[in-house]
Amino acid sequence: MKISKKASLSIITSLFLISSLSQASSAIEPSKRPKPPCRIQISHAHISTSVLETNGFRAVKVNAFSKCNVPQSKVTLTVEIWKQGTFGKIQVARSVVKSPGVTNPGKNVENFNTWRRCKSFTNSSYFGVAYAKAFIQGKWQFARDTYSLDIKPLACGT
Repeated sequence: MKISKKASLSIITSLFLISSLSQASSAIEPSKRPKPPCRIQISHAHISTSVLETNGFRAVKVNAFSKCNVPQSKVTLTVEIWKQGTFGKIQVARSVVKSPGVTNPGKNVENFNTWRRCKSFTNSSYFGVAYAKAFIQGKWQFARDTYSLDIKPLACGT
């Protein structure tokens, strides 16, 4: 049986399309992996209005919280502020919040205490990093570094 070049080309194209479609449909299927029980959300570095109103001076600030869909206890949430310097990044602030009791599902463990006073109006680029540990479902769980996504210069020299 002889197949023309045109027919063989269309068969190959059809097989390629079928193969591509089956790969695409498997990529669309939801992941079978279990969802993590907790997540950390972190804000962008910003000039804090709350520090200005409370303390009377300008400061760069980063807020973060941990939220779980299961009970968590012995939570430690650490937030750091980093500045992009001439020769690399420089840590300018760090605070740790410890929540020793049980935090119910859907409730936040918040760290809104990480800030550094501005010494000048010099533009500097800042970002935040947050990480946590908690006792969840009978074992210690560690959340790796979560970074602020938006790094913009702020008029705050530290």
